[in-house]
Amino acid sequence: METTVEEVMTTDVVSVPETATFKEIVETLRRGRVNAVPVVTTEGRPVGIVSTADLIQKEADPTGADNEHLFATPRRHREWRKAAGATAAELMTAPARTATPDATVRAAAQEMRRHRVGRLPVVDPRSGALVGIVSRSDVLRVYERPDEEIRRDVLADIGGRGVGPAGIDVTVERGRVTVRGKVDLRSRIPALMHEIRRVEGVVSARSELEWGADDLFTQHYPYL
Repeated sequence: METTVEEVMTTDVVSVPETATFKEIVETLRRGRVNAVPVVTTEGRPVGIVSTADLIQKEADPTGADNEHLFATPRRHREWRKAAGATAAELMTAPARTATPDATVRAAAQEMRRHRVGRLPVVDPRSGALVGIVSRSDVLRVYERPDEEIRRDVLADIGGRGVGPAGIDVTVERGRVTVRGKVDLRSRIPALMHEIRRVEGVVSARSELEWGADDLFTQHYPYL
């Protein structure tokens, strides 16, 4: 069973309304000791994220918008708009990339990587209202799993793939898995190791497995 976003997310979420002023946002970030906050509608639905990176544009280039020109890059136009912005709606990065409480931690990590964001507002799947936030550090909590728990799941996965765990020895040390023993066919090993690496908390997986028949060799050289 994979860990869900609900199990690792922060529920005490600091947020700001679209109408929040620049100074109110700065005060909220400092008071909450966070680097970014969701921007929400009056109904509590997240529409964007405003971060210190968005706000720093004003200090870095306070008169930049005065020099805005048509042929600048889209990124430069965004920077100028944020330098000139005065409210959360003008300063935020939008749209908000979100997750639902029942999403897996792996799915949340993939969404963060795909959109290059450090956190996802978590929304109620029915109302769309903000119920939490999940960050990269929250996602990485799966690597805090005890080695024995990881070993148990690896053994269960091996058994589920039709490889008898009785002849397989699995050791886990600080998330690093080593698999020893013997399988009937060499072709089983790559798929088996692929699935082991997908077990939550596995940092690396190494095979020291032997095989009874080298069916990969006979596939390449069927005439032998």
